Amino acid sequence: MSPEVPIIVIILAIPTFFILRWILKRFIKNKKTRNWTSIFGTIIIAPILYIGLVMAFFSYLFYEPQYDFEKERWFADKNARFEMRDDLVNSGILNGKSKSEVIELIGKSESNDSTEIWTYDLGMSGAGFGWQFNSLQLTFENGKVTDVKKHEIVD
Repeated sequence: MSPEVPIIVIILAIPTFFILRWILKRFIKNKKTRNWTSIFGTIIIAPILYIGLVMAFFSYLFYEPQYDFEKERWFADKNARFEMRDDLVNSGILNGKSKSEVIELIGKSESNDSTEIWTYDLGMSGAGFGWQFNSLQLTFENGKVTDVKKHEIVD
């Protein structure tokens, strides 16, 4: 545990204690009992509050919107295609399609490693404190899509 964690928990505990004591004032008339109950409640609530705030921060930091595939959006913003990659992979929209059907649906690949593997650049997204480069790889066998994979390179 890093040394700042107890300091942050104490900083959270101070207002928690006073708020809890103020709330308990309505229910516990004895001041000594109310103070001890507030102390024990603060000991339980402050670390839970800290964990909740840390989880909320990282959820915000690593949030990446995901949308269903829309052909118009796909062609309109090449740098935001990563937002639709999960739908393309998970829904199986591209599975079994011929090369001409793939070109009609998502366009021609920018880079062909071979005639059987097509790679699409899906743009960059945030990855915590860095960047994530996203791509989509289609594998063809006998002119039909047999595999659709997403690739993510974190910088």
